[in-house]
This record gives sequence, structure tokens and C-alpha cells, in this order.
Amino acid sequence: MRRFLLLALTVGISMPIVACSPKNETTREPVEVKTLISATDSWNGDSFKYPRGKAEMKLEKIIAQPGFKTPLHLHPQPGIIYVQKGTLYCETSDGQSLTVGAGESFASSQDTPHYCQNNGNEEMVVFSASAGAKGKETTVQKN
Repeated sequence: MRRFLLLALTVGISMPIVACSPKNETTREPVEVKTLISATDSWNGDSFKYPRGKAEMKLEKIIAQPGFKTPLHLHPQPGIIYVQKGTLYCETSDGQSLTVGAGESFASSQDTPHYCQNNGNEEMVVFSASAGAKGKETTVQKN
């Protein structure tokens, strides 16, 4: 009986203390991995294929001012785009279009002529990752 009473008193005192203790909501796992995009083909339906040659991975940071527009071009290798800041607008030569905002990503078109531009009123920051071949251009301008 004495043990039961001691247990009841301990629980009765410690429960309110634990319940009123501040919670550490900033505790995080040591690492967090989030897949931003996983794709087997591009946003406009192009199937991915890798160019022949020694494989080369490339990551480019592109900073574009409001109103900037690329010339018509294509990419002969698969790629992924992440928009860190601003809004990116892309349109293919056959009229398909895509608008992507900050924090969003997409698989870029491959072998389809297109242009991209910053339609917004602020500087745009875009990261472009591609899987190409050493010595081969990742962007080919079209006339």
C-alpha cells in the first residue's frame, strides 16, 4: 500500500511539471532529404536520352533581370531546373508553355526548341543541372 501511495504521489507531482515544461519544437533530425523532382521525361513530354561521350554533370546558376529573354534554343541532354527567386516562363516552338515560381522545379525540355524569360518585376535566380557529355554544348541556339 505504501508503494502504491508513493507511486501515486510521484506521478501526481511529476505529471504537471512535465506538462508545463516548455517543449523544444526546434529539435530536428541531423539531416533531412526532400526530393524536389524526379522525372523520366521533361515537362513537355520529351523522353530523356544521354549524349555519347564522357559523361559530364553541370550545375549553373543563372541570374536574369526583369524582361530578360533567351534566344530560341534547345538542350541535347536531360536537365533539371530549380527556380530560387522570381518567376520563369518558358515556351516551346509549338506553343506549349510553362510558368514556374520560386521554390519550384521541373525537368527541362530536351531537343525541343524553346525560349525562356523573366516576366516578373524582380531579379530571377535559377539553378540548372544537366547530364551531358564533356566537350558538348548544353545549350544549342536555333535560328
